[in-house]
Amino acid sequence: MRKSIIAWGLAAAITLAACSGTPAAPQPTAPVIQEPTVVTVEIVTVPAGTPYPAPENGAYPAPTSEINEATMQAMSDLARQKLAEELEIPVDQILVVSADPTNWSDASLGCPQPGVTYQQVITPGYRITLVVGSDLYVYHTDTVQTIVRCQQ
Repeated sequence: MRKSIIAWGLAAAITLAACSGTPAAPQPTAPVIQEPTVVTVEIVTVPAGTPYPAPENGAYPAPTSEINEATMQAMSDLARQKLAEELEIPVDQILVVSADPTNWSDASLGCPQPGVTYQQVITPGYRITLVVGSDLYVYHTDTVQTIVRCQQ
């Protein structure tokens, strides 16, 4: 009886060893090749002094990450117009000192107002510095139509 128990135990050990085996080596797979995406961009030149046109349907497009000369000029012109209205002076008395492309950390454009909630989304735009006489005025913009005067 003892020999049969040993024989059964040995047979079970051999069977288990044969079933466990070593895992098969992973087979190499071909790399996934992704086709490039083609993006077409239309750049429209806006003459200096031309106000940024409102769209016919009244809806402005969502801000884009593209920063270009035409958009920078349009936003600078809007900032000049806004300051001219605030100070009640002609636009030609306002000079643009700088217009720097900036990615704002949220929709407040870097000028959050107390008690106001803003979308937490990177917002491309400009930091525009204007001068009237010896006074500097700083405006923060998006790339569409929002202009905020920041008094820091």
